[in-house]
Amino acid sequence: METLAQKALRLLSSVPKEDYITRTYTDNIGKCCAVGHYARLTSKNTDDYSLNNCYDDSDSESIKLRILSSQFIKNKYDMLHSDLSTVNNGPTINGYIEPEIKDRVIHLLTDMVTEGL
Repeated sequence: METLAQKALRLLSSVPKEDYITRTYTDNIGKCCAVGHYARLTSKNTDDYSLNNCYDDSDSESIKLRILSSQFIKNKYDMLHSDLSTVNNGPTINGYIEPEIKDRVIHLLTDMVTEGL
């Protein structure tokens, strides 16, 4: 059975690097942050880039992914208040300093998968 991190890695690996953006869930046209892409790709309409489809504040998989990534970063780097979105938004976390957004995100998810998450 596929873990949450494995699913995120599989889905987000398919998104072209130029379609990742920082500091917002979506541009409503064709770009999202990692969390926005994950929410969109696990939604009923994967072609919908609206904020309603790329942001979910309920008990969704994208929220669970953020929590899981936060716990991983806290345990690995002793950093509080950091998660997948922090890695998406900039090269500020030890180990995830690649200049490309997608590269940082995939690196984090690969590490999470390696840890069995």
